[in-house]
Amino acid sequence: MSGIDKILANLGKEMSFQVLGVTCDNCVNKVRRALKTVKGIEEISIKPDYSHFIAHVTIRYKGEVDKKEIEEAIQEASDETPYHEYKVKWE
Repeated sequence: MSGIDKILANLGKEMSFQVLGVTCDNCVNKVRRALKTVKGIEEISIKPDYSHFIAHVTIRYKGEVDKKEIEEAIQEASDETPYHEYKVKWE
């Protein structure tokens, strides 16, 4: 990896998506905890819209983040409770 490639790899990248099924603050906390388990994610911004059962999520990360890993982490959070089912919707 060249010097410029290393610099670019260390610059934060951003990704946005929605999580369906978010109905309360507890849901937001579960989504946040799930995303913290994904390697490379450094910042998480979650803006819930409870009237539409959705949360708008923006993450900042370094390196590469696998969308499949994000989906799996959110699914695991969904599996923790019988009351909610979370699903990632990519923008």
